[in-house]
Amino acid sequence: MFKNYLLTTWRHILKNKLFSAINIFGLAIGMMSCILILLYVKDEVSYDSWVPESEKIVRLHSAYYTPDRPPFLTVRSAGRMMEALSNYASAEVEAGVRLVQNGTTIIQGDKAFNETTFLADSTFFDVFDMPFAHGSAATAFAKPLDMVVSEETAIKYFGRTDVIGETLVTCCLQEERTEFTITGVMKDFPQASHFNIGMLIFMDPPMLDFAPNILNTWTSVNTYTYFKLRDGKTAADLKQRFYYWLDNESPFIEMAQSAGMPETMKVTDFNKSNIMPLEDIHLYARRDAGNMGDLSPMGDMTMIYTFTTVAGLVLLIASINFMNLSTAKAAKRAREVALRKVMGASRKQVALQFLGEAVAIAALGFLFALVGVELLLPLYSEAIGRELELNLIGDLPLLGSLVGVAVLIGLISGSYPASFLSRFLPARILKANQSSDSEGKGSFRGALVVFQFAVSIGLAVCTAVVYGQTLYAQNMDVGYKHDGKLILGSMGAASGPAQVETIRQQLSNIPGVTSVVMSSDVPSQDWENNTFFKQLDREDDSADEQGTLLNYYSVDYGFMEAYAISPLAGRTFDQAFGTDQIIPVPEGEDRIGAAGVMINETAMRALGHDSPDQAVGKTIQTQMRGLGTQNMTIVGVIPDIYFRSIKHGIRASAYFINPQRFRSATISFDTENVPEVVASVERIWQENMPLTPINREFLTTMMDAQYDAEERQAKLFAAFAALAIIVASLGLYGLASFTAEQRTKEIGIRKVLGATIVDIIRLLVWQFSRPVLVANIIAWPVAWYIMSGWLEGFEYRLENSFLLMTALVASVIALLVAWLTVASRAYRVARANPISALRYE
Repeated sequence: MFKNYLLTTWRHILKNKLFSAINIFGLAIGMMSCILILLYVKDEVSYDSWVPESEKIVRLHSAYYTPDRPPFLTVRSAGRMMEALSNYASAEVEAGVRLVQNGTTIIQGDKAFNETTFLADSTFFDVFDMPFAHGSAATAFAKPLDMVVSEETAIKYFGRTDVIGETLVTCCLQEERTEFTITGVMKDFPQASHFNIGMLIFMDPPMLDFAPNILNTWTSVNTYTYFKLRDGKTAADLKQRFYYWLDNESPFIEMAQSAGMPETMKVTDFNKSNIMPLEDIHLYARRDAGNMGDLSPMGDMTMIYTFTTVAGLVLLIASINFMNLSTAKAAKRAREVALRKVMGASRKQVALQFLGEAVAIAALGFLFALVGVELLLPLYSEAIGRELELNLIGDLPLLGSLVGVAVLIGLISGSYPASFLSRFLPARILKANQSSDSEGKGSFRGALVVFQFAVSIGLAVCTAVVYGQTLYAQNMDVGYKHDGKLILGSMGAASGPAQVETIRQQLSNIPGVTSVVMSSDVPSQDWENNTFFKQLDREDDSADEQGTLLNYYSVDYGFMEAYAISPLAGRTFDQAFGTDQIIPVPEGEDRIGAAGVMINETAMRALGHDSPDQAVGKTIQTQMRGLGTQNMTIVGVIPDIYFRSIKHGIRASAYFINPQRFRSATISFDTENVPEVVASVERIWQENMPLTPINREFLTTMMDAQYDAEERQAKLFAAFAALAIIVASLGLYGLASFTAEQRTKEIGIRKVLGATIVDIIRLLVWQFSRPVLVANIIAWPVAWYIMSGWLEGFEYRLENSFLLMTALVASVIALLVAWLTVASRAYRVARANPISALRYE
């Protein structure tokens, strides 16, 4: 019997080549989509699970909620938190460690390389029991300045991995070169890791005394703090203990009182820091990160759900094609079913036969899907920015899962046809040569077509909105001139103000260069520096004890002019006034410095002013480490500008001149000979800083990179939407072919009576236009609801009118696709000789 079923299935496939091809390739596309998404999901959810005892490791994230200001969220924490929490919550915490990320230069002979190093407490290997290729965790951190490297780093610098005892020279820690001895070689981290450490240095806290805002602080958040929990303890247990400490015994209590916070307010009312398990960091840290990044690009659980749903919908459309075409051809197989039943076959046996055919077709589709995955995997990996591979032989659980999914798809796809075909009554079918057509079958197929196109149209709308929002963000007026800008990010490595000025003068003399200005940040960067500013001369005489929290940037003379930022009132910084630049007040001196400051409109309103003219001339006071107390006169108010992605909106910001914080140079040019400008910049840098690799990038490139995630999402949406439309069109073509075949005599008679080819095409096209039009009615509100929610994540976003226009365009495109699909088949039928049609049996 089984052999007979196989033979029948094979004959059916060969006899109905068109319908079999549509089913096989439709299911292949659907399964290919699922496999690609499955590989992506498998990689995303596996992050950091390879770390020994990963389920016991957590990370502290900071979150501060200040009234009348957006919350400050980051995955980093203050330097003193690790020791305080380790001691106070010793019943929950087994060990804690801080990581400090540091960009440095490795000098080897006459060559220099940019590297990212990590400074870590001596307890690093108590928290992370990393596997070693050479050496061991017990001996790796014996003394400060010991260095552990990865296998990849060892090969890069020494050509081998056994490098214990070798040394590497870095530049510069406090403007001095430092020699580190390699005491261990860790095995390379897997790709699925939220951090990838190539160089790890034993951090002795005194070595960072020159920067107390890193380790010796309760408020500046510059470290990544991890804890290893004791057996049986969870992140929730530590968080509960942590919050009790914040409200009852932490130094934040006194800080809140001195800042004028009401006595009834608890610390946890504004400090809502989080404890996140290590294995959750990659997918869930985004919600805690604010507008700042992590140690690696963050994942997004929402996108996993989204693309899994999309792939499932594509596969569902392919399965619907199978159901539609199988039931449509029921009349052709009615006699076969009737004869099998007359010969003694039960309904169950008939159903099993058709289920077997469906599984066989799904198996063929699965094989084609694997071929498609192998062909598309390189492009897919590039699109998502991750190297994925399909290794079925080396991953038998994955192979078993995929085979199981293929069988399940076959069973689901064949379930309705098997149920429908197996209930045919032999007497009815064989009597008077009747077919199996039954009332309601056509309407069911129509409903399935409606569903297919509703999904396709919905995906098309979503794709267009994602693309549209990305383009909107990239082309929005950010408030400053950003083209013709080359950013030199390594100026902070210069040995001092004299060398900075020398390099700047030489860069200014390059033909085509119009200005070279320094700053702490450039657009697309934001080191999230915040401090309180007190309004000293308030017009309403009200107290301003706490002050207003403002984000601040250090900029150079000419910075505003270089970026074509014009003040709404007042002026920009000008050396002619002689009082704009901050002069630090030495520690211990009982005096107050004076300087100029510019603020944006949002800061103007936060400080209580109604207009730019009202704010100009007013004085605000602040205290900063290394600068002392400074009274700053507001010399100008500028429009709100977008230093970061528009997703993060505008923050109240202050701009002042503090050369101590300058890190980057903005080179403005107005020449079309850009390669010559770049070559001259590199030559000047090499002449002045031969042992410091240059770090330069065009500002437009840096700004576009802010939307890489959205652009990748848009590309993937577009790809899956296209697949959905292709699969739906395949099914529509198959149904159109079958319908035309069924109506051959009707078409012949219409032609004899004078119908033209256009009339015949219009007849068939209209039949399949109705379900597409109905699909629009379903797709529009669903797509509107989904994308309205997605756009809520952007501070500035497309208008709802764009959604409506997108829906209309997607509908027209879907209708055109349906017309072309049906018309291509209808044209062939309409051209046939009516005599042949009327002789059709």
